[in-house]
Amino acid sequence: MRKMTGMEHAEPNMVTLAPGESGELVWRFTKAGTFDFACLQPGHFEAGMMGKVLVK
Repeated sequence: MRKMTGMEHAEPNMVTLAPGESGELVWRFTKAGTFDFACLQPGHFEAGMMGKVLVK
């Protein structure tokens, strides 16, 4: 994202919010496992905006 700062992502499994906004994203998992997620805005991943989802 840092290399392509004007790039917009438009995927069905993402949401983009302006500062102060809130939103909702529903993921339906079809198998068990550990899945990573992260913010793709420049600097946000490095600031800790990431995590894991454990599906049993």
